[in-house]
Amino acid sequence: MAGETPRILERIAQNYHRSAIQLKHVVLNRELGVVRTVAVFGTGRGGTSVIAGCLRALGVCMGTAPHAYKHEWSPIVRQGDGKIDRLQTYRIIKSMNENHPYWGWKFPSDVFCIEEMTALLRHPGFIVVTRDLTETALSSLARQDVPFELSMHDTASVSKHIAGRIRFWPWPILVVPFAEALREPTALVEILCGFLQIDAEEAKRKQAADFVQPLTRGYRPFDAKPDQLHDFSPLADNLDDSRKLAVDFSARYSQEYLRHFEGLLPHARKAADLLAARIRNPQDLAIASEVMNELDDLFREWVANDLKAVDLHRAENGFDSTKKWRAAAHRLLESLATMAQAASKDALHSTGRYEALTRLHRALLLLIRLRTALDTALQRIEFGGA
Repeated sequence: MAGETPRILERIAQNYHRSAIQLKHVVLNRELGVVRTVAVFGTGRGGTSVIAGCLRALGVCMGTAPHAYKHEWSPIVRQGDGKIDRLQTYRIIKSMNENHPYWGWKFPSDVFCIEEMTALLRHPGFIVVTRDLTETALSSLARQDVPFELSMHDTASVSKHIAGRIRFWPWPILVVPFAEALREPTALVEILCGFLQIDAEEAKRKQAADFVQPLTRGYRPFDAKPDQLHDFSPLADNLDDSRKLAVDFSARYSQEYLRHFEGLLPHARKAADLLAARIRNPQDLAIASEVMNELDDLFREWVANDLKAVDLHRAENGFDSTKKWRAAAHRLLESLATMAQAASKDALHSTGRYEALTRLHRALLLLIRLRTALDTALQRIEFGGA
């Protein structure tokens, strides 16, 4: 059997090199040892489930009880306060080492604490799945109703963290673009086998390749048939996942949005007062009135329900005094502040939807738009109405 090992490794290497021509990927630190424990990382909606399911089909143990169609499991045990229970984690890892020649797991959030665990792992290696930001955000929007700009930002933040950590991981790392994996499933299988140096039997290779289906619209078991492209996850589970994500994102991002809003509000008030002080003639007042009326149209169209009780005293022919213009400007600023405070409070107690966070985000964008418009009016007056 020992004499077979070099030939097996040579065959694995040959299959890998043929596949490497077909599928774009990167292997880092290959010279730093073999991989016997593999962790799959990536962003939410980024393709980690496909890679984990493919590994399961190849015979890699991806946990004692991985999720049937998300293929998630983690050896890392967390206490009620979120801290890692190192003793229990060590025992699980020890058991996995004793019972499996190679094993792994997929649990994306573990990337934020993996450095604490590497000392416990036997010959660790990492597979990082990447996906285009727009595609990921569109997937999150379609499946979990996550606002596009929020998903894109969060995905970019996680990707940046992973990219930052890769620089300091002195273990083998395989980086695979999700789109490439879907395009060349057979090549993906050979690259995974090459990375782990496993010689899976032909039936497992075929099952793994069949699992990687570009047309599927949801999660699938690793042993699903090629024509079973539907989403196996129950609707109740999908809704529960979406609700939990909305609660987390609403609480987290509402605080950031409110900080931005409260930081900008005093500057906007100062800009309104400065513009009012610069109004010296009817032409200047006309410029200021034009800006206010344009904002009035924009605000009422975008957040009609939130500002319906606010009377901005729109002046079709312009305000007839600086005092009235200043009062209208400050009234608008106060209405936005009220809207932001109420939306922030609701977002912190979200029941699983994004309406409150969306209102807060709109209030912030409108405040930025208002501040910019005030600056524009100031410049027009300064440059003689040009």
